[in-house]
Amino acid sequence: MKHKIQKVELFVGVIVLLGGLLTYGLGVHQLLPVPRPDLVVYGTTLIGIILILMGCDIFSKPTKEMQILENDERNIAITNASLANAYKVTLTLLVLVLFALIFMGYMSKVVFFSIVGVIAIGQITWVITARYLDKNTS
Repeated sequence: MKHKIQKVELFVGVIVLLGGLLTYGLGVHQLLPVPRPDLVVYGTTLIGIILILMGCDIFSKPTKEMQILENDERNIAITNASLANAYKVTLTLLVLVLFALIFMGYMSKVVFFSIVGVIAIGQITWVITARYLDKNTS
């Protein structure tokens, strides 16, 4: 499962990076109906590089000791507990920052609905994953 996600990250990163560079090379960035079309190239390039870096871990070969430690039930439980805690903290801080930006007047409608969409997708993914894992464990 982990390798599938990394392959998707790597593939999407390359597509976004090449799309951003082609956008600049073909001059399409001047035709896009966005307030700052010159930043589209920088944004897509940065997003592509980040996704590529997230997915390039697929090329590393784990040793036998690393595989044993990764599959140890105690380590898996500790990892899952820490990820759940980090998710709760991140979500809480994201919502607080979102409302702080709204009330200070720095938030536009597009950014607001983008962030709310990301939060909604994260929550939906969490609920679906929890139900799927609950069905498989019982």
